[in-house]
Amino acid sequence: MKRNEAWDDLLNQAEQIPDELETRLNRTIARAERREKRRRWLKPLIGVTGTAAAFVLLVNSSVTFSLAASRVPIVRELVEAVAFDPSLKAAVAHDYVQLVGDTYTQDGVTVTIEYLIADPMNVSVFYSLSDEQGRELELVPDLFDANGNSLPVSVSFGEERIERNESEKGLFDTIRGYLGLDKVQKTLYTWRLHASKEGVIQTQMQLKVEVRNLERWKDAEWNAFDEPEAQESRAPEAMFTLDIPLTIEPQFLKSGRVFPVNQTVDVLGQKLTIDEIAIYPSNTRIIWHTDPENDAWLTYLPFYLTDEHGNRVDGIRNGISGTGKDRGYGGGTVWLDSAWYDTAEHLTLHLDDAAIVPKDQDTVLLQADGQLVGLPDYIEQLEPDPYGDEAAFTFRIRTQKGTYHTNTSSFNGYVDADGQTDSFDSISTYVMSEAENTFTNSYPMPQGVRYPLTLFVDFAPGQNLENPIEVHT
Repeated sequence: MKRNEAWDDLLNQAEQIPDELETRLNRTIARAERREKRRRWLKPLIGVTGTAAAFVLLVNSSVTFSLAASRVPIVRELVEAVAFDPSLKAAVAHDYVQLVGDTYTQDGVTVTIEYLIADPMNVSVFYSLSDEQGRELELVPDLFDANGNSLPVSVSFGEERIERNESEKGLFDTIRGYLGLDKVQKTLYTWRLHASKEGVIQTQMQLKVEVRNLERWKDAEWNAFDEPEAQESRAPEAMFTLDIPLTIEPQFLKSGRVFPVNQTVDVLGQKLTIDEIAIYPSNTRIIWHTDPENDAWLTYLPFYLTDEHGNRVDGIRNGISGTGKDRGYGGGTVWLDSAWYDTAEHLTLHLDDAAIVPKDQDTVLLQADGQLVGLPDYIEQLEPDPYGDEAAFTFRIRTQKGTYHTNTSSFNGYVDADGQTDSFDSISTYVMSEAENTFTNSYPMPQGVRYPLTLFVDFAPGQNLENPIEVHT
């Protein structure tokens, strides 16, 4: 049986697929098999606008078939990229992808930079990884300019993988055999590099990637309250650093637009100014600041956008959701999914709920015996520590059903009696019931500091706004 005939038979076994989509897939498969012979931009390589759009449809409507198609080179990568992130999904569907295919090998570890999605504020680097020894590895990047100067970026990580159940593996394996793709299966990992301002992302940059062995980390017995020395003993082993040149085509760094707003609104009695809305292919950023004369911090600002057609753009749920200054509450940015591909003429910025911490209640004291002094009335201190560690302080937050939690950590750092600042990790649980939501935190008691400690309150229950905010642009 010829390969195309076998493919047609498999299509007939899958869920109903439009005839025109089947034609596109067959054409794409033939072109994808020539990838190694001809590496170019996505646009001349395949008709991505139509094909990727079809795959968006498949991911959303035909799981079985999308999983089958994911074994095809390039097409698989597209399916995986569009499956998890709305902004990246739109970028792929609109042919906004740079193919790379450069490979770097050291000490048996091979990294292939497969493709990039870049704009003036963000670079998503999709790469595959293999190790001759089969070790479980972690790769941590740092970004430098062409002259070796470190660039101010924040990094989030992702793994683009399509999970499949046992019933789907048969179709998977059959398609692999017919198409001869047994040796090209790869899992795509992602570094997402986010700049704080335009100009950071450049056409010529350098990635310095620390390769770490996770074996010791994976086998270690964990205790979040261990001393630093114990934590260091189970840290991943740093093996070596890969130097990877990163070239961004100039046209990608011209994709972005800033819309001035400069509108001040009242949110729970506090003045909030929307400075501008910046829209890029990878995300949308709402830039804001508060009035220094406000008597409370705005700690929760879940902005979203709508257009005149009813389409909605929400805040980022997978990755960095924003940045801030003045403890994160005096101003900064809130990140939404990208509105770059929206063809509407008008966008409206919405804010329906928010949370505030009064400035005269934004700190509590932690005594050397673990007792907290000055807790807000919505925080209840617990003892003993539910994790069995006496060298910790624990508390619970209760909020009514329908209100909102703002953070997974209730204190964002401390100052000791000598003025030294630091932060600490916590162990958290979150329980929802019909009547209320409860949120429990346990923190280790800091060692080698002089008590009492001043803790900065990072939590407040959300409140629905009586007059929701709408800003038109």
